Amino acid sequence: PPQNKSAKILLTGIFFPHRRFEDAVLAAGLLRNDGYRIEVTIVGDYSSDKNYHQKIVRLTKEKSLENSVKFLGKISDSDLHDQYASNDIFIFPNHAQTWGLVVMEAMAAGLPVIVSKTAGASEVLTEGENALLVSPKCPKEIAEAIKHLLDDREFYLKLSQNGRKFVEANISWRKYTQAMLRVFMEARASYKF
Repeated sequence: PPQNKSAKILLTGIFFPHRRFEDAVLAAGLLRNDGYRIEVTIVGDYSSDKNYHQKIVRLTKEKSLENSVKFLGKISDSDLHDQYASNDIFIFPNHAQTWGLVVMEAMAAGLPVIVSKTAGASEVLTEGENALLVSPKCPKEIAEAIKHLLDDREFYLKLSQNGRKFVEANISWRKYTQAMLRVFMEARASYKF
């Protein structure tokens, strides 16, 4: 767990407004005002919505967070793996996102996750057991969740360990394939020829 009120925060995703990267930037500003040292790294292709990317860059400058927020753009799978390994917390503030595989990737890497309640991944996670779930579009709740993780070492470890266990027990291509086959078989059984 990170110490001394400092942490490295990771967000990933192609740049689109529903990603809500601004919520993490604003949360970092709130935390800085409370004496925390937060470094935010955002990984994702800018080319999908260059205007949204520029909006987040401008917000970073407006909040004087240029030294605290890094934009890595599109990176290789190997570099993404390194980001999971070198950061402390993963945030998924996405609003109205149907799933969020990156949340499971972060959990598999042992990162505690903070997930918007309107992201599909929130539907399979348990608040306070394997994730922290926050209201959408709410930087203040994100900041409070980060504080909770940084101020309570045991809680940080609990979320880290339980998150990884959840992914190991529930998320795999084999389990996905078996579930899809069950759906297809049930649909076939109920169809009258």
